[in-house]
Amino acid sequence: MAILAALILMLAAPQFVRSQDPRPFKVLVVGDSHIAGQGLREEHKFYYLVWEWLQKEAFGGDQAVDLKVKAHAGSRISLHPDEVEKMTKAGDDIHKFQYMEANISSPSITEQIDIARREYEDPNTVDMVMLSGCITDVLVADIVSPFYPKKKLRERIHRFCGESMYGLLEHVSAAFPKAQIVVVGYFPIASPESDVETMAIYFSEMVNVPDRMQFFFTNSISRQFLKPLRNQIAKRSRLWVDGSNREIQNAIARINARSDKTVAYFVESPISESSSYGTKEPLLWQIEKHRRALNDETYLERKAGCAKVFGEIKYHHYGRLSQHVCELSSVAHPNVAGSRAFADAITDKLRVTVFHQANLGSL
Repeated sequence: MAILAALILMLAAPQFVRSQDPRPFKVLVVGDSHIAGQGLREEHKFYYLVWEWLQKEAFGGDQAVDLKVKAHAGSRISLHPDEVEKMTKAGDDIHKFQYMEANISSPSITEQIDIARREYEDPNTVDMVMLSGCITDVLVADIVSPFYPKKKLRERIHRFCGESMYGLLEHVSAAFPKAQIVVVGYFPIASPESDVETMAIYFSEMVNVPDRMQFFFTNSISRQFLKPLRNQIAKRSRLWVDGSNREIQNAIARINARSDKTVAYFVESPISESSSYGTKEPLLWQIEKHRRALNDETYLERKAGCAKVFGEIKYHHYGRLSQHVCELSSVAHPNVAGSRAFADAITDKLRVTVFHQANLGSL
């Protein structure tokens, strides 16, 4: 009976191997700092972990997996007209790829797709496109600011995570007609559980407050006044996650409605409020409260890369603080454990969607 039960389980389990196909399974990664893995070494980025899973488990080592990455920090779905004008006027090359962790908006995600399309000899051989996008269009500063009107924030979320995302999905589908599209959602930036002092240190570091003056923001009296601010940021963070999830899923539903099979899939964030920035067990990079230093894997590399990029380009997106903001840009991105959680969420989705369909002969 035990042998029979084992055989039944083997037959029922998904068999992913496509060893009859001699060509590589081609994966393209486009998007912003989220999917680019800000602050992570290559082997810890969740797209890399998914690539490993495809090779070792999905195909059992019987089929090569070709990985092309165009994603970079700061990239917007499309460049906004005002920044195109300013960058062009300054003489910057809006088509040039800079250091991946330098948070500048060009090349846009749309252009990343166009550039990748030209690099593939046959776009029909691209099997999967993984992407994230829209938070840099909405702007993190507006998401967390209690002073930015909620109505305008909702409008921006609809405009960029809904309408612009739909346009992006159309663009991907046109560029790579055979590809399955995996859209990775965003996560809560902060929560009511976020430590007030840790958040205060981050904001004071962002505006470059000298260490000797940070006490005025982090002492016990100041922390009491900052709690209401923390709670407002947590509410806006929840508004952002709920709104962006809804709009991205609506965009995916619209693109799927145009086809006789599912084209795009949404992977919701596995990171909850209880593991957001400044919590007891964060899955996001943060500034250590006692060390007042970043704890990510690429800080020294990024510091040098940011200096080089902002020493060369003329238009600085964040004014005089651009290089400093760049150096701190890993903060509130998934850390090693957070990246692993995203990789697991993506592979779990692929097991029951893309590769399940492949078993049924529809891929």
